[in-house]
Amino acid sequence: MLVWSKRRAEAALALATSEAESVRRDGRGAAESARSQVLDEARARVETLRSTLRADLERRERAIVAEDQRLDARTATLERQREEAEASSRELDAAFEGLDARSDGVRERRAEVEVLERQVSTQVEARAGVTRDAAREELAQEALSEAQLAAQKSARLREEHARAQAEPAARQMIDLVCQRYGTALATERTVSSVALPAAGKIRDRLMAPEGGLVSALQAMSGVEFQLQPDGETLYLAINDGYQREIARLTFEKLIKDKEPNEASLKRLFDKSSADLERVVRTAGNKAAEILKIGKVHPEILMLVGKLLYRTSYTQNQWAHAIETAHLCGMMAEDLGADARAARRSALIHDIGKVLWVETEATGSHAVSGAAFAAARGESPEIVHPIAAHHNDEKPDSVLAHIVAAADALSGARPGARRATEEAYSMRIEDLERICLSMRGIESHFVIQGGRELRIMVDQDRVDDAGAVRMSNDIAGRIEDELTYPGQIKVTVIRETRASAVAR
Repeated sequence: MLVWSKRRAEAALALATSEAESVRRDGRGAAESARSQVLDEARARVETLRSTLRADLERRERAIVAEDQRLDARTATLERQREEAEASSRELDAAFEGLDARSDGVRERRAEVEVLERQVSTQVEARAGVTRDAAREELAQEALSEAQLAAQKSARLREEHARAQAEPAARQMIDLVCQRYGTALATERTVSSVALPAAGKIRDRLMAPEGGLVSALQAMSGVEFQLQPDGETLYLAINDGYQREIARLTFEKLIKDKEPNEASLKRLFDKSSADLERVVRTAGNKAAEILKIGKVHPEILMLVGKLLYRTSYTQNQWAHAIETAHLCGMMAEDLGADARAARRSALIHDIGKVLWVETEATGSHAVSGAAFAAARGESPEIVHPIAAHHNDEKPDSVLAHIVAAADALSGARPGARRATEEAYSMRIEDLERICLSMRGIESHFVIQGGRELRIMVDQDRVDDAGAVRMSNDIAGRIEDELTYPGQIKVTVIRETRASAVAR
């Protein structure tokens, strides 16, 4: 049994050994086959890489050869260009040398020409009797005169054309405005009168030669009380209508007082001043309310109210301001301008007349009033027409021209103002004085009640352009030196006559 087991084990060992050897032989063969395959693949890849590298090397060598050839060609081109540039440079050097030689010749010729020019100029000036600079100045002055004359002629033609077109339209507008607005024309005077009480104690106190209450009131108010020849009436004379009205109210209250004395006079004067101040404030507010112009500074409205006690050639200035504002507003509406601003500016255009009396305002009432309004917050749109309504400033807006036109229309329309004979005579004398001070005037005529001045000039001393300047100059002097209602038209006439004799 043991032998049998041993044999069986040996047989199994032999079989296993045989199988192992067989497996070894098979594995060795497979390994040899795999290694051969790997080597073949490696050799193929190496050969492929070698072919690729060889092709790339050949391509690079061809590129290097081509680049060398291009560089050789570029070098040859640059070399040729350098040679050409050197040749051009040599030619330019030769040309510059020739130009330098010619320049020297030109400079010499120029110097010779300058010498000849000086000689010719000297000879010409000697024969002409005038230097070149003087002749040039004379020609310049002549050209300037011709240019000024041409400009004046052009300006005159443009002015005539504009006037021909604008005047009919303006007349039509003014006619329509006058028809649309009308108001009663009340005449007022610059003096007031009061009646003295009957003879008695009160009259004695009023008119006592020394220490009389009328004398005290005159000193207090600045109003002159003039006893008239009838012995029963006192005239109150002063340019300031506001102060005159205070004095009148005080006097009327004083003669009603049971025991008039200086203490009661002071009290009554203060009361009259306060009462009249309320009246003028109410008048100013009423004017602004009538015209619907919005809020206005109280100090401006105070001056507007005081116009109630001022007159210009018997025309009440408060009524004139309202009338001017209405006319101005209607014209502004027709022209498409701001009617409310027009009424506002027109209402306060004459407040400077109050400032003249009450303050130390200088200049025209238009300039003074404009400065006052500007200081109280009025805009430049409102202030400028005030300053320009008498051409103290040159009007440069539609509103300024409208205010000036409405002011002239209100003051100049028939019945608005009445001048005294003395004032009329003084105005005629002033117009004649201005005419006599101008050169070249042969005759002058004041017509239409002093509202137009016609002047005949010497045609040999005043040309057409000079006639235009003269009319403007005289109009400017009239505005600066005279006081008058409305406007004064200045017409300068230059007559040209030509005659010939046929034989």
